[in-house]
Amino acid sequence: MVSEPPKSPWWDRGRHADRRGFLIARNRIKAALRAWFLERSFVEVDTTLLQVSPGNETHLHAFRTDLVGPDGASRPLYLNTSPEFACKKLLAAGEERIFTFAPSFRNRERGALHHPEFTMLEWYRANEPYDVLMEDCAALLTVASKAAGTARLAHGRRDVDPFIPPERLTVADAFTRHAGINVLATLTGATPDRNALARAAGQAGIRTANDDTWADIFSRILVAKIEPVIGNGRATLLTEYPAHLAALARAKPGNPHVAERFE
Repeated sequence: MVSEPPKSPWWDRGRHADRRGFLIARNRIKAALRAWFLERSFVEVDTTLLQVSPGNETHLHAFRTDLVGPDGASRPLYLNTSPEFACKKLLAAGEERIFTFAPSFRNRERGALHHPEFTMLEWYRANEPYDVLMEDCAALLTVASKAAGTARLAHGRRDVDPFIPPERLTVADAFTRHAGINVLATLTGATPDRNALARAAGQAGIRTANDDTWADIFSRILVAKIEPVIGNGRATLLTEYPAHLAALARAKPGNPHVAERFE
């Protein structure tokens, strides 16, 4: 077995060539995405990175720092985990179409698919149905792929054709189809039924811990049973998240158990 030689440190001037292609492709992709938004009358914004509150997402952990004033007094601030709060303040102020390429930071994240520092593309449309945002996602996937000069997007053993319209699959249907679990049945009471979801997870072969919350178990099922089997051949839009996990999304009209949230 012949192993690949280790890649050179990026700061080595003589060895930068093995990475420069990614840098150039990133520039092409950002330019194409920016042009797409500007053609549709979006306004580009730059949001602040330091926030008074990092947000209340259960599974997101912010980097904390201290702001020291001229008087020597200090108060905590946090690097933003996303530009969401700042963007929504602009929407409240009257902006209707905005986008940003925001440096974002998330602590306790490191792996093949996660990095503590990354750039997030975030955009908003006021007074439009969230289905339009799903159409945006499909269009942006195509725009980015064209800019990168590729007809397929691959990761590991999976690949997708970015030019095929994405599959739309509700969370409830995904859990039923791929895990054999009726996740909405655990949400019919005043509070999520953690024990019912834990039993269903066990029957599906997923181990849970005694201190796992309903949201923890939901995430375990999603990672183990759903994510590995979607996004094959074409992209998947996972829609109608449980309202318990809605974050700042609104409940879907006519169904209080799910929210207008998709990923």
